[in-house]
Amino acid sequence: MASHQTRSLSFPSKAHPIVEKFDESLCRLRSSQAVSTSSSLNQTLNNLKDLYCSVHELLHLPLNQQELFQNVNSKWVEEVLEESLRLLDICSTSRDFLVQSKECLQDIQSVLRRRCSSELNITNEVVQYLNTRKSAKKSIKKSLKHIKETKQTNKENDIESMLKDVNMITLDVFKFVLSYIGGSKVESQKRKWCLVNKLMNHDGNKEATTTTNNEFDVVDATLESTIYQKNKNGVERMRSQLMTLESEIQSLDEELDFLFRHLVKTRATLLNIHSS
Repeated sequence: MASHQTRSLSFPSKAHPIVEKFDESLCRLRSSQAVSTSSSLNQTLNNLKDLYCSVHELLHLPLNQQELFQNVNSKWVEEVLEESLRLLDICSTSRDFLVQSKECLQDIQSVLRRRCSSELNITNEVVQYLNTRKSAKKSIKKSLKHIKETKQTNKENDIESMLKDVNMITLDVFKFVLSYIGGSKVESQKRKWCLVNKLMNHDGNKEATTTTNNEFDVVDATLESTIYQKNKNGVERMRSQLMTLESEIQSLDEELDFLFRHLVKTRATLLNIHSS
């Protein structure tokens, strides 16, 4: 995931533990951005939550409160508030995609639980899931195309620098989230069908070998293989993959929910100062 060269901040109260906590959170977040895997994504979201906890504490420091009051009518405050709305919208959209996928996965698992392997027919549920994924990928691709990065501008004070830098790195993280949920790019048909073929030609007594670290890609390919190869091999493997993805979706949704509340909290603090 592309990342901005977000710098550490030097507030007047350099020795303040909250400032040190903020800088440490920022460093951890930048480090976790380097790898695009499910585990790194969860760690990145975790680090972003920690960063917002530090931001909230910094916004309540008397010195920073005073600086915000002095700049309440500045253009940059309006820009930060506008950007916070965009981030809330992207976070909410990401969670919507997760919920849609989770509901379809649960439908498939429900059928698998009700029917024995000799009567296995989950074609309708699989088609519904794949159609949902196709629609989600199209929407995600469109969203990513329209997400424009905030231009770097000269920053007049530390609190402005902090808020704008945090907004930019949050936008980067959300782009990472959307890209991960979308899985392999729609136009990357060669890679997708290579994975599908591996699963279709898979020996039921062995584990399929794939190179993807994205559980969405793994499940997409597995379920596509059930449409083109209507046998009953690998049902347990499919169940395991579905459960793994559902667990991952649940974890990501919880992280995003927590982050959404932090975004709301930070915006509310700024609005309270702005309207004072």
